[in-house]
Amino acid sequence: TMMGHIAQLTGTLDGEKTPLSSEINHFVTFITAFAVTIGVIFFVVAVATGSGFDNAFIYLIGIITANVPEGLLPTLTVCLTLTAHRLKSKNCLLQKLEAVETLGSTSVICTDKTGTLTENKMSVAHLWYGRQIHDATRADNGDIFMA
Repeated sequence: TMMGHIAQLTGTLDGEKTPLSSEINHFVTFITAFAVTIGVIFFVVAVATGSGFDNAFIYLIGIITANVPEGLLPTLTVCLTLTAHRLKSKNCLLQKLEAVETLGSTSVICTDKTGTLTENKMSVAHLWYGRQIHDATRADNGDIFMA
């Protein structure tokens, strides 16, 4: 059935990365490449100038460590937490903090107000086929008929 097909599609979804997490991954990759490149350049220059291998290696580690953005994670966490708090004041609850950013980039939200979740029953009111909307009625045995 179509409902089974939709359930199968939603059940096989992989957790896609949010736009924020993909941007963070891109940024971290760039910073890592930059730090390692600068560290290696300083290492080669230090060895070439006769500072010794030990001192050059310390320069390498120091340069790489100095380029790590220590405040990135707390800053992102605070920003997402403040946004989640603002959403909470508008009666919007979220399970994951990353969902705040995803919700902010959402353009369409589909909702179900038929009692499927609250009353544990599902009903069909209208049918769409043949590029037309038809009213539906339900027989006593549960079969659906068009009105």
